[in-house]
Amino acid sequence: MAEFLFITPEELKSTTILGGNVDPDKFLFSIANTQIITIEPLLGSILYDKIKAEASTTPVGLTGKYLTLYNEFVKPITKNQALAEYIEISSFMISNGGAFKHSPENAETMSKDEIMMLSQKYSSIADMYVLRFEKWICKNPIPEYKTSQDEVNASKSINLKGGWWFGRELPKIYEYNPTENE
Repeated sequence: MAEFLFITPEELKSTTILGGNVDPDKFLFSIANTQIITIEPLLGSILYDKIKAEASTTPVGLTGKYLTLYNEFVKPITKNQALAEYIEISSFMISNGGAFKHSPENAETMSKDEIMMLSQKYSSIADMYVLRFEKWICKNPIPEYKTSQDEVNASKSINLKGGWWFGRELPKIYEYNPTENE
């Protein structure tokens, strides 16, 4: 069984600059990597696993705050960060013949600076959604969101490529504790 992805290739193609004729096999790994590298540390393993399990059911088994979290934060962060990652490597290919760089015939290839600028643009969008998530989760506590757990901890120190670093220490009030809130 294939791994469940928070966004489909069609969603990525139809809502970004990614061309509709790009083979999904070229970028699916970017989506999967983003889920593990960015989304799981943001949510922590417990909430990440819950969202992934319920979002993979048809129809989507998420409701209430979980559905809001998925639609308004998880999907946009995944989409934008995955595209940022793919942009940086999209012109490269490794095959049986070795590693090479694509050069389209009737087009001008972008410079490394132009590619990095475009990648940074999408990373910055993902960063903006991370900031919005941090504000939202403080106002909408979810029992599975824990900053300390046995698996991957939910982190306020995620360093994406948009140039922003969220390494500030947040007051203890932001950690959900069911006994305090009931």
